[in-house]
Amino acid sequence: MALEFMHDWSYLFWVILLGLLLLAWRKIVFFVSFHQKRIDPTGKAVLITGCDTGFGHSLALRLFHLGFTVFATCLFPDGEGAQSLRQEAGPSHRLHVFKLDVTQDQDVVNAKDFLLKNLPEKGLWGLVNNAGLTVCGEMEWIPFDELKKVIDVNVLGSIRTTLKLLPLIKKSQGRLVFMSSINAYIGLGTASYSLSKIALEKCGDILRVELKKFGVKVSLIEPGNYSPATSLLKLYDVEKYWNKFDEETKASYSKEYLQLFANRVNRKLKNGKHDSKEVIDAIIDALLNKQPKARYSVTTFTEKCWVYAFYYLPASLIDLFISYMSKSFHKEP
Repeated sequence: MALEFMHDWSYLFWVILLGLLLLAWRKIVFFVSFHQKRIDPTGKAVLITGCDTGFGHSLALRLFHLGFTVFATCLFPDGEGAQSLRQEAGPSHRLHVFKLDVTQDQDVVNAKDFLLKNLPEKGLWGLVNNAGLTVCGEMEWIPFDELKKVIDVNVLGSIRTTLKLLPLIKKSQGRLVFMSSINAYIGLGTASYSLSKIALEKCGDILRVELKKFGVKVSLIEPGNYSPATSLLKLYDVEKYWNKFDEETKASYSKEYLQLFANRVNRKLKNGKHDSKEVIDAIIDALLNKQPKARYSVTTFTEKCWVYAFYYLPASLIDLFISYMSKSFHKEP
C-alpha cells in the first residue's frame, strides 16, 4: 500500500512538471498567434446570446467598438442590460438588441429571420453561444426540473441556436464560439453546471472536426472563477436549499453540512475575478485570429494546476483528496 501511494505521488510530480511545460508552451504559442495578422471586422456580423449581463454584455460593446455589426440577444429585451446596450450604440445601426430565449424554437426562428433582414454585406461571421445558467449543489440536492433547465439552456440552447444559424456561418466560412468553463473538468459542488459544460465541450469538439471541411473554425472558451464579473451565481442561501430537500435527503445530510458547503461556495464567489477583460480578449481572438485556438483556458495558475490534476491524475488519488477535504464536515450515518 505504501509503495503504491509513493508511486502515485511520483506520478503527481511528473504530471505537474509536464503541466508546467505545456503551460509555458501554450503561452508562447498564444503570444505568437495573438500578434499575427487579424481579420478585418468591417462588414461582418456576430450574434451573441445572453447579453443582458456579464460576458455577453461586455463582449457586445467591445465588438461594436471594433467595427463589427453586433446582434446582441437578451432574455429581457426591455431590461436594464438591453437598454444600456441601446444607449451605448446611439443612432448607429451596427448594434441590434432583441429577444432570444435559447430554449424556445420559435425565438430562434425569429432571430434568424431578423438576421436575414439586417445582415451586413459580408454576412454572419460569428456566433457566440454565451447564454448560461447554473445551480450549485451536489447531484442529490438538485430538483430534477432545475437540472433539466440548466441542461436545456447551456447545452440544448446552444445546439438549437447553432444548428439554425449554421448555414449562415458556413456561407461566410466564419466562427463558432462556445462558452464553456473549467467546471467541465472540476465538478465539485456544481453538479448540473459541470454536466452541461462537459456536454458542451464534446459538442464543440465534434463540430470543430465536422465543419473543418467548410472552412468554419470552432473554439471553446474555458474561464476560471469570474463569478463577480457575471450574474450566473448568487450567494448561497442555506435555508432556501434546505427547504427544497425531501425528508430522505434531510436524513442523509445535516444543516451544518449544508452551511459549511455554503461557506465554501460563498467564499469562492467573493474571491473570483471582477474584471472580465481576459475572457473577452479570448473570445475576440477566437473571432479575429486567422488561426484561432480550439480551447482558450482563461484561468489563474492555481486553477490550471487543478485542471491538469483532475484531467491527468489517477482517479484513486483524486478520490483520496476529495474524501479528505469533505470528511471533516460530512455527517456520518
